Amino acid sequence: MKKLALGMATAMVAAASPAYAEPLLFDFSGPSGTAMFQLESNPTPDFSQTFLGSEQFSFSNVVGTFGGVSGTASTISFGNGVFASLSINAANLGFTQFNNPTLFTGPPASPTFLTGSFTMINPFFGNGQLTISPVAAAVPEPASWGLMILGMGAVGFAMRRRPTVVAKVSYAA
Repeated sequence: MKKLALGMATAMVAAASPAYAEPLLFDFSGPSGTAMFQLESNPTPDFSQTFLGSEQFSFSNVVGTFGGVSGTASTISFGNGVFASLSINAANLGFTQFNNPTLFTGPPASPTFLTGSFTMINPFFGNGQLTISPVAAAVPEPASWGLMILGMGAVGFAMRRRPTVVAKVSYAA
């Protein structure tokens, strides 16, 4: 029983621990339209490169809302230096290639996104606004809380219950 209790406590702590890579919401609006999609805070890109001191990485087939329509972006790229800071290639979205500021830290093979609001610069088509924020965690409904409490109570009851003693009877032959 003690092993069961220890196992349950370990599972509860592991389930309550925050994940290392939290999902982030990218919300863009600019002269080309709007885009909203999610990526992990420190994802593994589908493509990355370093060239002339500049870094770039990209993701393929990112699901989101582009130009007000749910769909998939064929490529979303991030970079610095000679590469665009943000480039989105999706249907229903106009030309989206912006420079400055850099939106990540770390190497392009394992970047970590910065959070906040950023003004994306394009001197030819106009500037855009990008907000990168953590996705709010879901809060359990009251019925879910009730079931969790009931389940913990049942486990506690089962652990406190004393085992019944069975008397051994031996017969002489």
